[in-house]
Amino acid sequence: MSYTDRKPLQNTPASARIIATANDRFGAVLSSLFSFWSARAAAIGSGGNAARRDAYSVILFNHGVLTAIENDFTSTPDQLLDAVLPYRADGGTNYTSAITHAQGLMERNWSTER
Repeated sequence: MSYTDRKPLQNTPASARIIATANDRFGAVLSSLFSFWSARAAAIGSGGNAARRDAYSVILFNHGVLTAIENDFTSTPDQLLDAVLPYRADGGTNYTSAITHAQGLMERNWSTER
């Protein structure tokens, strides 16, 4: 994720913040996440005072796994981005640990309403 063959989108509201810390593949992922979160917030905002029903979780992994965001229903797109910006691309890609971690996160936060 630290390769620079892919980079964050230019000229978006969050571009400067992302590029300052992650001008690489990881930054491209953060740019995509921010765009998704912003689109979802705009869709909910245009529907009146409806509460967000989406719960966001972000799992980051390399040789280890960590949860940067878990089951978040309330943060704004900017707050969510701020939560992941401190992390950097580093190390390998332990997919097995990441999938196991994701399973545990889903089991901890399972809801039959979603």
